[in-house]
Amino acid sequence: MRIAQITLASADPAAQADFWGDQLGLPVQATGGATEVRLRRSTIRFEPATGGAEPRYHFAINIPPGSIDEACAWLGSRHEILEFHNDPEEADGATIVHTDRGASAFYFLDGGGNVLELIANPNLDDGQPASFGPDSLLEIAEIGVATADTAATRSAVEEVFGPGVLWGGSEPSRLAAIGDDHGVVIVAPVGRGWIPVGLPAQPLPTTIVAAGPRPCEVKLPEGPYRLHAI
Repeated sequence: MRIAQITLASADPAAQADFWGDQLGLPVQATGGATEVRLRRSTIRFEPATGGAEPRYHFAINIPPGSIDEACAWLGSRHEILEFHNDPEEADGATIVHTDRGASAFYFLDGGGNVLELIANPNLDDGQPASFGPDSLLEIAEIGVATADTAATRSAVEEVFGPGVLWGGSEPSRLAAIGDDHGVVIVAPVGRGWIPVGLPAQPLPTTIVAAGPRPCEVKLPEGPYRLHAI
């Protein structure tokens, strides 16, 4: 599932422009109070939050296969990498972690406190560049949405975007990733913590634009979530 754009609320879109543009060197554009960050194949749009809210999300970005060590060194020279502590599945102090599907990843907080993840997935066919840099951030790999009714939200996401569950989803209290190796929507029960900091998943304004079996648009009241297939 190719995710073309996500639109998220931000307490300070200008701070996101400073982080993604000045600190990491990605192309950034300010449009009417919003900040747009360009990856190689996706766009992240931060719009001003309403009512004094300070929303914090989880999302992830694909990087070329085999580049996780170089990516961690590149990001770590510009910003703090998050460590795992008190996690039964990871060594204390670990930064780079490995999934049972063969991918490697690490985490950090962006300019708005969102929990970000860079993922090197061996199932992608992007070649590794000569050296890791801003252009190595390929596309949105994951966007998390929280819901009180995981079954209904999962069904809506599958109906709009087409692919079924890639991993998880065996029970309502677990995460379910809907999509494929290029991109997934992660449906989480409200309150479940995003690793490695345990940030409670909450319904937050989110728009997801991605390839689907047919053009359509659905709005779910939680969040609210706007699902737009192109």
